[in-house]
Amino acid sequence: MSGKAVWNRHGGFRFHTASGRSGEPPAVLGSLRPFWGASGRSGEPPAVFGSLPGVVGQTAAVTVKKLTGTDAFVITDLPDAETADGVVRCARKVLQDGARTMARSRTYSWALLEQQISGASAGVNATDDRDAALRTFVDELSGEIGSGRLALDPGKGVTTEDLAAWAELDRRSPEHTGRRDDLLAAGIVAAADVAVGGVAGASVVIEGAGASGSAIAAAFGAADAEVVSTGDGPDVLRDAADVLVCGSRLGLVDHQVAAALPQRAVVPCGVAPVTAKGLAVATGRGIVVVPDFLSLIGPLLGFRPDAGSSTESLLVDAAERVRTVLTDVIGHDEGAYLGACYRAEAFLRTWQDTLPFGRPLA
Repeated sequence: MSGKAVWNRHGGFRFHTASGRSGEPPAVLGSLRPFWGASGRSGEPPAVFGSLPGVVGQTAAVTVKKLTGTDAFVITDLPDAETADGVVRCARKVLQDGARTMARSRTYSWALLEQQISGASAGVNATDDRDAALRTFVDELSGEIGSGRLALDPGKGVTTEDLAAWAELDRRSPEHTGRRDDLLAAGIVAAADVAVGGVAGASVVIEGAGASGSAIAAAFGAADAEVVSTGDGPDVLRDAADVLVCGSRLGLVDHQVAAALPQRAVVPCGVAPVTAKGLAVATGRGIVVVPDFLSLIGPLLGFRPDAGSSTESLLVDAAERVRTVLTDVIGHDEGAYLGACYRAEAFLRTWQDTLPFGRPLA
């Protein structure tokens, strides 16, 4: 079915098809009906539509720690978890809404791996002396890093050198950082392989992969796929291909972009590049949208690898974990994204009294 998904604050969600208005939304939306009744049609969309008005970044459990020595924060998605893990970004203004989404995505990734670890996300707002702000940030959090309570990797605006003081404190295996790009690429290629029914001979567009781009392109080449274009931003999204790998920013693929995508599958290389409306429209067009919290799990396998694990075994494990989960959920009646959400949430219920509010969508 092709068409347009429209949220009506008074009448709920309707799907407009090419032939006219239909009362039946695509399968990805079907599961939302029970939420409408529970909320009494209050005008707010259900939790799966995390990016719509009134739902952005909201969560019942998330905690925000504001640092005292500099303008910075750390968000922990599940405060009662013994360990939280994520990234830190630095800019003139790092928005907490986006950070919450990033933390939630990481929580769901760990849940798919059946690990009781919370997602985390940190931001350093540096308007003047960036280096001084990051030094203060690193110093203030060294205790939590050393205890194993918190682990943060460099995100946008932050380099490995900026966090060098944590190198001796970080309790994670060196495999986590040493082969991060290769582990990421292994999971992304495996996801693409399942999404299009075989990646050999397929064409691929890579958007916004940053420093990981060369490893991702090499992994597709090794799988006999052809990378036809690379770049950042919306222009490359229009390039014809079987697979779109994207992730330059949260919410890159909204409903308007999704309506024009020429690819058969979207495989995220960054957190939450697809909005809630974008997911609905893409799914309605028959495009497979791989959940970012699945395609990005590769590097997490190096967090605390099993005894005796080698680099090569981790790469194989990354591909197989992604392949197994996506194969299981791709045929779900409500789409791969919700299928993966249900799987992650089933594990979360084994150690959380209540689920965090809202799913990881931009």
